[in-house]
Amino acid sequence: MKEKTKKHSADNVTVMQNDFTKAQHSQKRIFQREKKAHMRRLSLIFFVGAALIVPCLWKTVGNWLEINRLDDAIALARTEKKQAEDKNTQLAYEVKLLQDEEYIAKLARSKYYLSKDGEVIFSLPEDNETKMAEKQGNATDSDS
Repeated sequence: MKEKTKKHSADNVTVMQNDFTKAQHSQKRIFQREKKAHMRRLSLIFFVGAALIVPCLWKTVGNWLEINRLDDAIALARTEKKQAEDKNTQLAYEVKLLQDEEYIAKLARSKYYLSKDGEVIFSLPEDNETKMAEKQGNATDSDS
């Protein structure tokens, strides 16, 4: 029974040398050569295609990154523009106020204690505290 389960090695097999087997072997070799040539062509096409596509993709990704950077710069410029417009509006309002003589007189009285002829100015403690706070605020702003 052990002899039945024993595997036969390839040495025990003989190849028939008739026309059919020769034709089969030659067809198999031709098929393998064609398959190898086909694989070579496919790999050549793949590498040539990759060589053409990779630079285009590289440039496209570079352009995409540049677009994102420029979009960020545009957003920053828009916020700066908005801030400048707001400041310009505020300054235009201040210019308009400074053209009014009543406002200038009121400003001179409050900041510099100027008075009209015959007018007496009294300084209250709350006014002094406010003035001191403004002076300290201006001092810290000028240090920055």
